[in-house]
Amino acid sequence: MAERVTTKEALKKLDAQLECSLCLDTFKQPKLLPCFHVFCKSPCLEKLVTKDGRSLTCPTCRHIVPLSERGVAGLQSDFHIDHLFEIQDAFNKADDDNNTHCGSCEDGKATGYCNDCGDFLCDRCQTAHKFVKLSKNHKLISLDELKAQVTSLVPPKKAVPHCPKHLENALKIYCDTCSTVICTDCTIRLHKDHNYDLVADVLTKHKEELASSLKPVKEKLDSVQRALKDFDTRAKAIHDQRATIEANIHNEIDEQHRLLDQRRAQLVGELEMLTHQNLKDLAAQRDQVEITQVKLASCLEYAEGGLKTGTDGEVLEMKISVIKRVEQVSTEFESNAIQPETKADMELITEGKEPLQQACREFLEIEQRGSISLENSHTTEDGLKGATTGETKTVSFQAMTKNNKKFNGKLDLKAELVRIESEDKSNCKVVIVQKHGQHKINYRPMKRGKHELHITVNGDAVRGSPFPIAVAPSPQSFVKPSRVVRGVNNPRGTVSNSKGQLVVVDGNGATVSVLTPEGEKIRSFGQLNNAFGVTVDKDDNIYVMDPNNHRVNKFSSDGEFVAAVGGKGSGNLRLDNPLGICYNKRDNNLYVVDECNHRIQVLSTDLTFIRCFGTPGNGNGQLQQPLYATFDSANHLYVTDRGNDRVQVFTAEGQFLRTFSQKADGQKLSRPWGIAIDSSDTVYVSENGPHHVSVFTSQGAYITTFGGRGTEEGQFRNIYGLSIDRNDSVVVSDQGNGLLQIF
Repeated sequence: MAERVTTKEALKKLDAQLECSLCLDTFKQPKLLPCFHVFCKSPCLEKLVTKDGRSLTCPTCRHIVPLSERGVAGLQSDFHIDHLFEIQDAFNKADDDNNTHCGSCEDGKATGYCNDCGDFLCDRCQTAHKFVKLSKNHKLISLDELKAQVTSLVPPKKAVPHCPKHLENALKIYCDTCSTVICTDCTIRLHKDHNYDLVADVLTKHKEELASSLKPVKEKLDSVQRALKDFDTRAKAIHDQRATIEANIHNEIDEQHRLLDQRRAQLVGELEMLTHQNLKDLAAQRDQVEITQVKLASCLEYAEGGLKTGTDGEVLEMKISVIKRVEQVSTEFESNAIQPETKADMELITEGKEPLQQACREFLEIEQRGSISLENSHTTEDGLKGATTGETKTVSFQAMTKNNKKFNGKLDLKAELVRIESEDKSNCKVVIVQKHGQHKINYRPMKRGKHELHITVNGDAVRGSPFPIAVAPSPQSFVKPSRVVRGVNNPRGTVSNSKGQLVVVDGNGATVSVLTPEGEKIRSFGQLNNAFGVTVDKDDNIYVMDPNNHRVNKFSSDGEFVAAVGGKGSGNLRLDNPLGICYNKRDNNLYVVDECNHRIQVLSTDLTFIRCFGTPGNGNGQLQQPLYATFDSANHLYVTDRGNDRVQVFTAEGQFLRTFSQKADGQKLSRPWGIAIDSSDTVYVSENGPHHVSVFTSQGAYITTFGGRGTEEGQFRNIYGLSIDRNDSVVVSDQGNGLLQIF
């Protein structure tokens, strides 16, 4: 019984494989497409041919199949389908015990089968088959064995086909060069010098190679099948999620119904109590009015009755008592007292009814995390406008759905604040708070300079991220220096080169020293006379101002003298007591502050003249004894205009932009000298008169002042140059104390 069930299942599987998926009928002239899908030649494939007859599209995988001039008829047949038909035919014959005839004598009833010849045989022919020399070693099996064999979808063995070119020869040789099966005559005439061997000898090898070549397909198919299972699992999860959410919806709504019913009962109860109390009060008031009615009526009734029926003497005698009673009841009577005090003023307060309806619409929402639209989502600007060291800033992020509605669930929200343009890449701690759909990012930078705030949702950057954050210093940053460099002799100016080394004009302007970033001296060079300003170019060449000789000196990064230009005068390349110099990395030019000519001269790095700007005076764009200069990140030039006690800002081409000098409490800059700008575009100005440094924004808004005359750390005596080191710290050249103080 078990074998019969297996046979039925095998035949059912076989019938399914012999069914065309287009017409849902048994294959008729099946044709194999290059994508290995099989369909009937007519009408299934023929009706899919394009109008020009050149191609058709596979209805299963959409593969475009080019056609030859023969059209669909030129497509190859599928030997696998042919074998399946042979298996079906063999099973039907083996199963038909009475009607299957011997394939040898054609008279007897078949009782067995030759696995080598592929023929059905009767008993007599099976006996003869064993004695014939050519077939005595063939394997004979019973019809039941044949049925079991074809149940496993093993096709019956067929005779070796013959060569279509040499009909008398069997195809027993495989030409490896041409990848085709040939006969012996073909090896001599058509495949001479090719590599070939007997099919029987190479079959196993090529089967193994073919099976091995299928491994990547099997692996990919396994991946696809796993993915399809994942689809089924995901679909089930969605259905389960839908059922759970629906149950939660009913539970939540039912709970709201319960609360509303509870509130309804409470309100009806309160109404009943209030009604009862009002009616009770009204009844008590009515009793008092009814008593007043009785008093008035009895007085009137007695007096009127006496007047009608009494004798003259009786009327006269009752007059006094009646008048007295009338006065009494009239005194007791008050017109207001007979009006109902209790009013019908109960009312159902419906204020907030519309908000309640709105709440009912919004207190439950169905959302998809995947429906978040980063394009629709947005961040607030307040926390993105900049920060101060040690200050906590907040950025709010509002996630929106693709339908532009607020997303109120939790998000995989991440944020990081990174300090840039500095070797110090320390990150700032960021705290994210998500509550009731509100997403807040709190950050507290501890170092000044340019930062970037990176915000991602589900791994994707939000619109605008990374956000530039300029972190300005807080006043507390300058109470004490973070570091003091000793061993320098009366420094007047500094600059940092590309290696982070400090180049210092010291010795009261007599030499130039190069220090490590930590302050250790590497070398000293130069025989200068009262030098002040110093700068370096992109190649670390050093330029030092020599005001006594009215010139600019150029040295190599190793301290070798290269060239000098200048001489006292007011023409091009002539200078008069120049103190400051700065390098502009944007145009690779030098900007020389020509103090007593009240101008800025622009030179190339090979010390040739390019242009100059500035005229004497106190108007906008005019200068009076300018001293030092530097550039901000917008390529704007800031100049300390000492004679006018201010800072002026120009474009690199010399166009005036703005000026500033105002500090707190009406105070102004006093003898501004050195100037430096950090990566957050915070401006530092040294004031030689009061011996301190004032701090401004790039727009000239006052931030703080630090320092003051003294010898303690954080105090100064005669400060000239300022610079910014590789860590974005402020380096103050404290000449009088012989120190570099770093904040």
